[in-house]
Amino acid sequence: MSTADELKKLKELLDSKVISQGEFDKEKSKLLGNEIADTATSNDVIKNNLDSKSDKKNKSKKWYIIAGILLVFYLIGLSTDSDQPDYSSISSSSSSSSSSSSSSSSSSSTCESWANQSANNASKMADILDSVSINATDASIGVISFSTLESYLETDLRKAKNIYNNQLSLSPNTLNDTSHNYFLDAMEDLIDGIDITILGVQQNDADYIELGVIYIENAGINISLASSTLNDC
Repeated sequence: MSTADELKKLKELLDSKVISQGEFDKEKSKLLGNEIADTATSNDVIKNNLDSKSDKKNKSKKWYIIAGILLVFYLIGLSTDSDQPDYSSISSSSSSSSSSSSSSSSSSSTCESWANQSANNASKMADILDSVSINATDASIGVISFSTLESYLETDLRKAKNIYNNQLSLSPNTLNDTSHNYFLDAMEDLIDGIDITILGVQQNDADYIELGVIYIENAGINISLASSTLNDC
């Protein structure tokens, strides 16, 4: 079970009042360990807000939730801009080489098809994340309402799930099985991150926003792994 999944289970226990907020925060800290060291400043702010959560008024809580949303999609932007798997380069590389047999030609064709469609899916996912980032920013400055933000997020979530299902139907060549699976894992984490963020907006719950950040961090790791394990067709 991943850290994000364990945190989600803890959150469910908190919501059902099986554990207290203090117990949740204590167990959360144990689970996170050093995983959020690179975002220490942001998480110090999160911790301070959570420690005094019961004393916060709705207005300050709303501000915190929006700040969390912006952090989520800032992290998404970092991972997709810098580490997005470059499937298009694999496709072009394979198309420039000649096949010595019918079997190798078939394998190359399968790989090219996978690489082309994967590149298309990666581009569509990046477009969705751009949309989400813009809408979250608009909500934070009052250009759109929280209910409108929720509606936009739900639309983007549906699109992301369709892209994921398309990627799931693709068949890479053997050398790219690992990269393909890492990319799917990254998509799953991104989808979960958006889904949990929606829940945080719906319930005015800062814990869910922080949980969404953890899922996005996991997605960034899987995107990097997908990039590092790519092979030419």
